[in-house]
Amino acid sequence: MKTSDTPKQAEQRSRSQISNEQRQLILKAVTAGTEDYIQARKAKVPAFVAEHFSFKGALKLHRKALGKDLYRAPLNIFWLVPLTVVKVCSLILNKAGAGKIARRLETLPSGFQTDVQQEINWLIYTELLELPYQQDSRTSTKDALLTAILQDSELASIIDEYLTKIHNKTTASDFRRTLEKNLQEYGNSRTAAAELAGNIITLSSSYAAFHKAMPGAITSGSATAVVIAEKIAIAKFWLGPTLGAWYYGLFPIAASTGLVIAATGALMAGLALITTFTGIITDPLQAKLGLHQKRLYKFINALGDEMSGDTQAQYKIKEQYIARVFDILDLLITAVRS
Repeated sequence: MKTSDTPKQAEQRSRSQISNEQRQLILKAVTAGTEDYIQARKAKVPAFVAEHFSFKGALKLHRKALGKDLYRAPLNIFWLVPLTVVKVCSLILNKAGAGKIARRLETLPSGFQTDVQQEINWLIYTELLELPYQQDSRTSTKDALLTAILQDSELASIIDEYLTKIHNKTTASDFRRTLEKNLQEYGNSRTAAAELAGNIITLSSSYAAFHKAMPGAITSGSATAVVIAEKIAIAKFWLGPTLGAWYYGLFPIAASTGLVIAATGALMAGLALITTFTGIITDPLQAKLGLHQKRLYKFINALGDEMSGDTQAQYKIKEQYIARVFDILDLLITAVRS
């Protein structure tokens, strides 16, 4: 596979082959392509919400909850209690100056990711954003952002020119061997260089042919346990249930610890089960009220800020795509010079 370069390394490695004019063209194409990409993502929001958050879409989506989510959801609710305690402790420690310990506590996982959550992530990446994404055994290689960047007319004309030249060279008997040798710096092994060479040749041939390249549950559980204990006691009162109800009205009974735990656990499990499937009702309602659309637009706007470099985040998506375009052009120049 290709070595993992930082954007600066990729640019430095390409400096000798890519002219300043081409460099400025790449920066311009990435900026324009990013803006077009963000606008295209916003245009997809209404159809995406209608497809996956309507009643029919929500019903299909929440079928995923019929498996492991039936125990993941209750576990997540149980986990809320210690997680809340840890988060409060982290806040206190941070204010007390023990930032190192606080940061460690903040790394505590927030719970199990459910199959429904994973499916929503998959749909957002592959259908709304159309970006490369791998989730367990499934992989999507669509990259609408890179496609938007490469559609810049000036950049496309340069790439087309190189692809045409490469295709004209593929008939030479020693071309592939020379190309593989020149591509060694891009791969960790001879196999990686051979794979890159094959991809470039295939790309040039294709172009020639087609020209397109919950905390409240505890309180509720305890109250439920007391009610259950009282009903059982009244039913078994030795003078009958009528006098039993009068007696225990004057002298309330206390529930045993075991019953409290059992009732609380059962209530939590019931709430988790209900919560797991409430999306079938709440998702269409939120879609009707425009809440899903509003959240997705806000998410895409934040993504656009990240891509344009307007945030202080360490990972700059724009820089990564600049590096990728540098690599593409650098590879094509290398192939032409082979």
